[in-house]
Amino acid sequence: MSSRNRVSASLLFAVASAAASAQVVGGNISGVVTDPSGAVIPKAHITIHNDDTGSQRDLVSSSSGSFTAPSLTVGHYTITVDAPGFAAFHRSDNITVGQTLEVNLKLALSGSETVTVNGDLASSVNLSTEQTSGLVNARQVKELPLNGRSYDQLLTLNPGVVNYTNQRSGSTGTSNSSVGSMFSISGRRPQDNLFLLNGIEYTGASLINTTPGGTSGQLLGIDGVHEFNVVTDTYSAAYGKRDGAQISIVSQNGTNQLHGSAYGFERNSFLDARNYFDNARIPEFQRHVYGAAVGGPIKKDKLFLFGNYEGYRQNLGVSLQTLVPDNNARAGFVPNPTTGALVPVTVAPNSAKLLNLWPVANGAEVTQNGIPTGIAKWTGSAPQRIREDFGTTRFDWNIGSKDNFYSTYTIDDSYANTPSGNPYTYVQETLREQVFSAQEQHVFSPRLLNIARFGFSRSSFYFYGYVPAAQQALAPTVRPGVPTYAVVISGSTASNGASAITGAGANVGSNNAIARNLFTFDDHLYYTVGKHTFQGGVWVQRLQSNDNLAQNQYGQASFASLTTFLQGTIKTFTYAPTITPLGWRATYVDGFIEDTGTSRRTSKYALAFVPSPPPAGAKRRAAPRSTPLRTM
Repeated sequence: MSSRNRVSASLLFAVASAAASAQVVGGNISGVVTDPSGAVIPKAHITIHNDDTGSQRDLVSSSSGSFTAPSLTVGHYTITVDAPGFAAFHRSDNITVGQTLEVNLKLALSGSETVTVNGDLASSVNLSTEQTSGLVNARQVKELPLNGRSYDQLLTLNPGVVNYTNQRSGSTGTSNSSVGSMFSISGRRPQDNLFLLNGIEYTGASLINTTPGGTSGQLLGIDGVHEFNVVTDTYSAAYGKRDGAQISIVSQNGTNQLHGSAYGFERNSFLDARNYFDNARIPEFQRHVYGAAVGGPIKKDKLFLFGNYEGYRQNLGVSLQTLVPDNNARAGFVPNPTTGALVPVTVAPNSAKLLNLWPVANGAEVTQNGIPTGIAKWTGSAPQRIREDFGTTRFDWNIGSKDNFYSTYTIDDSYANTPSGNPYTYVQETLREQVFSAQEQHVFSPRLLNIARFGFSRSSFYFYGYVPAAQQALAPTVRPGVPTYAVVISGSTASNGASAITGAGANVGSNNAIARNLFTFDDHLYYTVGKHTFQGGVWVQRLQSNDNLAQNQYGQASFASLTTFLQGTIKTFTYAPTITPLGWRATYVDGFIEDTGTSRRTSKYALAFVPSPPPAGAKRRAAPRSTPLRTM
């Protein structure tokens, strides 16, 4: 292979390996210690000090001058290098989640001043043999503007990420019990993604859409998040369970400096423009988001605590356009489908009561080929109410020079009361998501490190459809105390199905609940030999899923047409008088071992333009002639 081709291959490999990641909750530092001539320095003492919490890692360079410090907590670090016969060396910068930082430390001879470097620790290219990833750093999380403060919207800063939320099929219902944002990453389904909060799965309650998020549709807690990383495609064996993107979120932690914030955001309809479907009066809208965060030391360099709370309140007038029986149909007259002439129909007593499940038309008649259908439009709004409370707390403990421990607890509790397409039919959703994690890290030697982690995730969901009391008092029910059954006219009887007239009564999926518990334990062991870091681990997860997702608990009446509805002739009536709760149990066990070391080459290549000596007796050219790429 020519020098030019060898250089091209090396650059291609370096670009393909850029921004690699080795851990889901921290970062790595690796590098080589050399003297001014470039020769390696073995047995140099290296100290990696966390300036935020006072913890540190002590290492010794190998015979090849290399060193590796895996699984470092994100934060600001100072690297100090000491070796006999050489001046002290200091270098500092930030370490981010999921990144391997390649540093080459060149020491000056003894007698020189101490060398201090402030800047980016990361190499312009990454030589680790792992996956590519996309970091959303602390500054981006805290400072980029977001509508609703849902930090998962920042996922789209990475290439290949598409916000898929608006393409979600179906309306509000049990199949969409996870109402958070959904993302397609690298062309995969949103359900293939895995969200990790401090290394523990952060999940929604649905068995279909497991994306975390409250009933507001937001993923709250910006002030409780330090940063997060998106790992895609060919990632490390340390990741698993799903084949989509792995989104690793790291919580904010307390430091030696007391820090905090308090905030409030307000939105309302005062300056809103009128929606096309609005009536003369613009529907009301108020959104209040407020909270506070504080972190600091309990004991300097030893114990730290951080806490964050965020509240979300929203009152929204939802603009609706509902298809309802027209005034003639309410009076017992239905148009002939061929001529449009009104035909009298005897309205059954129960059908007369069911007509109270729709508002009286205030819009135009719906026609088909110019012939009235007996259906008209109602245009207006109905109020939506959302309450969501988010909180997180983190405790860090620097036990000693070889051990550190942290634990976190996060909870998101929310409730939403939302009108369906019919202002007289509402759905209530209650959603609570919780994540607890605890991690202990022990350094056996400069070469051997172990991390043990335990976590518990729980997400519970309850879905309830009902008719407001004023209309419920005028409508029939199957049983006393049970909301009116779902009513479908000329349409599908499936959950979230469509009909010629907007569905009425309770939602077919009412009174459904689900709770998912995930117990997770994993242990990772790192062993460094020269330029290689061997990582091995075991991951165990116990799944408990309890649900009563039986449909039609309140019943569903289907009518073939508007005429048969008025006559009280039911096509089908489905009803589940009793249900059988289901309990699903599963245990997952995975193990892995891999070499995550760097891939350094003894040969280095550079682009150089060097003047060639002129022939004897010839005059020097005005400009030098370039030579091809050369091996250094």
